[in-house]
Amino acid sequence: MEKKLVMGLPSLVSLQFFTVFPEYFVSVSILYVLIVVALITYNIYGLMLQKAMSECMALILFMACYLIVNDDLIALNFSSFNHSIINDYFGFFTKFIICFFSGVYFFIIADTLKEQKLTSFEYLLVILFAVLGLMLMCSSNDLLTAYLAIELSSLAFYILASFKKTSSYSIESGIKYFITGAVSSAFFLLGSSFIYGAAGSINFSHFFDLFECSLFYEFPYHTAAESSIGLTELFDYNFVELGLTLILFSLFIKLALAPFHLWSLDVYEGSPTSSTVFFAVIAKLSLFVLLVRLCYFSFFSLKSCWQFYSLWIGVFSIFVGSFGGLKQRRLKTLLAYSSTSHMGYALISFSTSTYVGVQMLLFYMVIYMLSGLCMWSIVLSLRLRKKKFVAKYNKELGDLALLRKSNSSLAFALALTMFSIAGIPPMIGFLAKMSVFLSVVGISFYFVALISILFSVVSTFYYIRIIKVLYFENLLVGKLYYSIDTSKTIVLSALIFSLVFLFLNPTILYLFSYKVTLSLI
Repeated sequence: MEKKLVMGLPSLVSLQFFTVFPEYFVSVSILYVLIVVALITYNIYGLMLQKAMSECMALILFMACYLIVNDDLIALNFSSFNHSIINDYFGFFTKFIICFFSGVYFFIIADTLKEQKLTSFEYLLVILFAVLGLMLMCSSNDLLTAYLAIELSSLAFYILASFKKTSSYSIESGIKYFITGAVSSAFFLLGSSFIYGAAGSINFSHFFDLFECSLFYEFPYHTAAESSIGLTELFDYNFVELGLTLILFSLFIKLALAPFHLWSLDVYEGSPTSSTVFFAVIAKLSLFVLLVRLCYFSFFSLKSCWQFYSLWIGVFSIFVGSFGGLKQRRLKTLLAYSSTSHMGYALISFSTSTYVGVQMLLFYMVIYMLSGLCMWSIVLSLRLRKKKFVAKYNKELGDLALLRKSNSSLAFALALTMFSIAGIPPMIGFLAKMSVFLSVVGISFYFVALISILFSVVSTFYYIRIIKVLYFENLLVGKLYYSIDTSKTIVLSALIFSLVFLFLNPTILYLFSYKVTLSLI
């Protein structure tokens, strides 16, 4: 009997271990790479390994994707580590998306780090730490684990923003990012303390049991308020609602939603371009995963508290992002406003408090990440042909005037990407926005859908303006660019092909998002 117990213990431990096996794999890979590269860089040839290290990081993340896809435990849908980690399709799918796009991101920046003078190997390791934090955020099942995951990724973001030590703009953006992140973390902790003081737990499953309601097991809020726990003097719903509101505001700051978006303008503009792309494109999905777990699973009975704020903050973000980018001439500031606008669309889909809303949220975020990586892979690939044209720290729209003459393929690819981001057919971005609008119309929020469509038309102007600069500016003097490398050509061609292919066959993404949303049941 004792022998059977001893033999059964490792299987239990291994089952718990394998729930976060991709995270373990990434963590151990970071340690191995850190040790090996630290020894190599004693030699002068260590600085020449930057491109090889980028490809190595991409390989690590693609291996993590392979481990996620071949994990049979996701069918069990159980929690581990004292219920602080949840194992379901929702978390595994989002982790796969983050790892996959992060691997593509490493391939994109492999040749550009030297031009940005980011030759330290620590830069790539910090990005991998950020990816690890985003993966843990997708699997978190309590407030403490979510907070630690947010802080792990945020600390990496602060370093990435200020990594260019020779630039005062980069250092300034890192300090601003740190201060804003500290305020956001303070809101998160204060809200968590209010919820813990009122409910006596920080676990999402316990919140579900306490309030007896989720998106799929609806229990009327007024009935819950009149139940025995609602009539208890020691329990106060007001503290729970206040705590949830503070946590939502904290996550809205991280997502750079209006009116909490002002920090993103300076941070995105001053940070190295490769860091800005990571902040604006890849880091957003995991925060929405946390929002879904909080509001759709744990606190769905309090939707009268969070739905109203989320809906109108989303609309206001679309308004600010659409009108704020009209006069911008710098690409990274334009990206900041564009990101605020796109997060607004995702938030109004989230605010529908319906099953279709979650499905369209996942669909929209995948398309947003695909289109964003496609656009910035082109921008990061631009290399000046003449030495006398010194590369500026921030590219402006006018720098693209002669791109059509020096590299017509890149200009055409950038135009297609702009059509996708603007939501113009025949690109997949059109279906993404249409799906969000239909999810809002499905709950009879016709006015919200109408003004969102109008703001979307306004934001189309500054995307079309980039195409105007590419093809209709009659300039004889400008900047000429080299053609891109073969490896980048393959990655870029695959991204462009995906934008068109998914428009013709969107069923693949619809089915994936449908199945993933089912795992929340």
